[in-house]
Amino acid sequence: MEQDIPRGLLKVSIPVAFGRLHIAPIVNDFLVQYPEVKLDLRLSDGLSNLVEEDLDVVIRIGNLDRSGVNLILRKIALYTRLVCGSSTYFKQHGKPQHPDDLAHHNCLLFTYFMGYDIWRFKRNTEFCEIKVSGSLVSSNSEVLRQVCLDGTGLILMPTWLIGEDIRKGRLQAVLTDCQVYPQMSIDMGIYALYLPNRRNSLRVKTFIDFLVKRFGNPPYWEETTL
Repeated sequence: MEQDIPRGLLKVSIPVAFGRLHIAPIVNDFLVQYPEVKLDLRLSDGLSNLVEEDLDVVIRIGNLDRSGVNLILRKIALYTRLVCGSSTYFKQHGKPQHPDDLAHHNCLLFTYFMGYDIWRFKRNTEFCEIKVSGSLVSSNSEVLRQVCLDGTGLILMPTWLIGEDIRKGRLQAVLTDCQVYPQMSIDMGIYALYLPNRRNSLRVKTFIDFLVKRFGNPPYWEETTL
């Protein structure tokens, strides 16, 4: 039926690295499948304001601070976080066997979240909180990933960023018998947020359903070789 066809302009804000890695490759498929929809994709690592920016959907990873605005959220995927490094780094410095060993490794730090220099783990019933440091801190996850690939140090990053590197052997995960605890402000989910007045928007629902289907359950980036 005519009214069942999604159409019109859809304005979406997406984190930069996630958008480049996981949204950009499937945009064409969405547009071909739904030719009456026009996409306005805004890649930003800031906390986009749906009201001020007149956005239809915000894709947010972990940080669900809604700034007092009544929003509807839908969890569209999950992810885990792994400590990893390159074979070059491990040949020179060895692999950490216990989280405490990280205090003696060059840990490359992602400064986007508070508490970035405290890495938390649980092994069986043992809880470990390790203060780490290294030669590079950055607010850009892809910079840290590249420097890690180059053999400079270790990173603690989500599988949606480094899963492909692990599958293809470019990076090796360590301490995989430990559960990585999130930093204080991080939830281990990827969410679509939208305003209540978009609740009945067919193009919003269609876009979110499309992402959920393409990411899979569990999402394809969780298929790492540990």
